[in-house]
Amino acid sequence: MSKIVVLGAGISGHTAVSYLSKALKKKHEVIIISPNSNFQWLPSNIWVGVGLMSIDQVKFKLAPVYKKLGVNYKQAKAISIHPEGDNKNIKGFVKIEYVSDEEKGEKRNC
Repeated sequence: MSKIVVLGAGISGHTAVSYLSKALKKKHEVIIISPNSNFQWLPSNIWVGVGLMSIDQVKFKLAPVYKKLGVNYKQAKAISIHPEGDNKNIKGFVKIEYVSDEEKGEKRNC
């Protein structure tokens, strides 16, 4: 089983994990790391600015979407990338720092 880590849940990251989760099913672990708790559809911000849409119409919570897709979502920021591992880990990893209220400031390898 492989582990695929995607950094960032913007348009590209969100699209990537959507396709990966469908293509890989449960054979591999898909993880997305993003400090943001919401996805915001940026092209629609112009309509918010002129009063034709509300901010709630152009954003949605990430956690429920990724749970439904079977993607492991971590609300965190990437601190460093170690593709070759280090003296403690022989496999590659990303060091992250959580930004969500429950785990804020906690650092882990992913």
